[in-house]
Amino acid sequence: MAEIFITKTIETNQRFQKQGKTKEEYQDSITQVIRTCLEDHSIEKVNSLKKLLPTIDQVVVSESPVCGYLMYILADSCRKSNLYKDSIDFANKSLKIREVLYGDDSNEVCICLDLLSQSLIENNQFEEASRVFIRSFQGKAVGGYTMFQQLSTDTFKFISQIQEQNQPNYSLNKQVAPPKSPNILPMPPSVSSISSGAQSQSSTISASTSSSSISSLASGASSNINSNSILHQQQTTTQIPPSSLNQIIITTLYRLVEILQKLLVESNRQGLNEKSLALKKVIVQLIMEEARYYTEESKHQEATDTYISILTLLNHSGQKEERVAFELAILSLVKIDKYEEIKANIELFIGMAIKCFKVPSIELASVLWFCGRILEDQSDKSSPTKLCDLVDALRYYLCTFKISREIGGVNIGEESTAVAQKKIREKIETILFNNRPLRPEDVVKLVDAMIRMTTTDFLLNGLKSQNWLLKYVYPDFMAEDALREKFETLPSKSGYLSKMGGLMKDWKTRWFSLERDVLSYYKYNNDPKPQSELQILEIKSIEIISTKEKKFKPYVHCFQLVHPKHNLILAADNEDIMKEWVSVLNRAKQYWEDWSNITLSLN
Repeated sequence: MAEIFITKTIETNQRFQKQGKTKEEYQDSITQVIRTCLEDHSIEKVNSLKKLLPTIDQVVVSESPVCGYLMYILADSCRKSNLYKDSIDFANKSLKIREVLYGDDSNEVCICLDLLSQSLIENNQFEEASRVFIRSFQGKAVGGYTMFQQLSTDTFKFISQIQEQNQPNYSLNKQVAPPKSPNILPMPPSVSSISSGAQSQSSTISASTSSSSISSLASGASSNINSNSILHQQQTTTQIPPSSLNQIIITTLYRLVEILQKLLVESNRQGLNEKSLALKKVIVQLIMEEARYYTEESKHQEATDTYISILTLLNHSGQKEERVAFELAILSLVKIDKYEEIKANIELFIGMAIKCFKVPSIELASVLWFCGRILEDQSDKSSPTKLCDLVDALRYYLCTFKISREIGGVNIGEESTAVAQKKIREKIETILFNNRPLRPEDVVKLVDAMIRMTTTDFLLNGLKSQNWLLKYVYPDFMAEDALREKFETLPSKSGYLSKMGGLMKDWKTRWFSLERDVLSYYKYNNDPKPQSELQILEIKSIEIISTKEKKFKPYVHCFQLVHPKHNLILAADNEDIMKEWVSVLNRAKQYWEDWSNITLSLN
């Protein structure tokens, strides 16, 4: 195998042979270099290769495949001998040659970048290693030199390496002379993929390259390698604070995701569905990791935003990753007490589950159980809607319990479905026992009644079931407090209207305000005392009326509130305002009628 490799190398580098050298001299020099390159890595090998630099310089030009290969092997041997600075220098020299020969974005350049990145990591130059890794990642992703999943694997390996390298005393525990590894024949330096017009691009790590001779390429490396120089190169490494390292990792992941997202846009445009799915999978993996480091740094809002970007990408696909992203986003919001955002994301989470999973299903039950526990915990905090939060927690627990019965059980992380069902029921009973003045046996009866009277669809519809449950969970006075928490969701409106007088039938402009179940009107806005109040439940109907009669002039946009004692005739400045008032008043009337008609039964 070695002889075949040597023969291939001699053949592919002939065009780079210097003038004035015989065929025998050329072949002997190449053979000597390749045989040395194929030896096991050691300090002796490094010194031998350095001594061969003038020899190879005499027979081939510096920007040749064999020179790029020689510099690569020197870099790799130095790295494995803990000569990190020399390794970085030689890797940069090999990179320069490969950029000229194969092009900046070639696979050969990516291979060299990987080695350079590894050497930088082991020299604790993490920011530089990140920049080199990102360039290699982009080259492989755009060039299609490897599978997308392999890029994800490479990324996690890179992160693991820099974390391990940054551990205290890690460098001191490394062996000066690493164990020898068996010979593995690399692919011969080839010029088959040379880009004729490729221009050399500046490397990420600054290193000057002389094109006049190969010997000058190694001018910056240690000329005499011994244990003292190894010790010196080891002692120059230092650790950085964990927070700084985490920021490097976050930045790296962000840049990698940017690269893949651009490829995803192009893939979607071309209709390459299989490629798009593979890209999405890797993007989600990297974003998840990015969010994890934000959490580690207690940057919970950034973590939430990152998780939400996953939800935007997956867009109600029902995948396991989407469920995990929802849960982690909500948990991040819990840590910073973003109560309204928690509730909004819970509604989106359940909406996704209803859309993507069967009703009933184990997956839906799992989502409801998670959301119930979050809202129950939130009800113990300073949430402005903690009373309603507890009601929603009860609603989700009830729904989980009913689904468990319908599908033959759910485990919600417990050892058996029977234990899980008992745990769910205990949650329901505890909420009721802690909030209603009932004996334990009455709580059991109440729970039985609630389970019997409700359906899954009813419980999933918060508009229908929340008020009904409010009266189950709380005494009347607390239920009223819970309704006040929902003040912004109740029908309400304020503004100027004209009111027809009772006896004189004249018109007067008044400020009207609908708050909860009372319609009040004032002489002017901000008047502290209302002139009159009307209970919404006392109104029999709200009707738009014809204005052909003279008594309505000059107003044409009129409506009346039909009341047992007297009708209140009102006029708006235009048709839109009139219709809006009629709509709001009718909704308020319906809402409070529904609330007042809710009845409870323990039978």
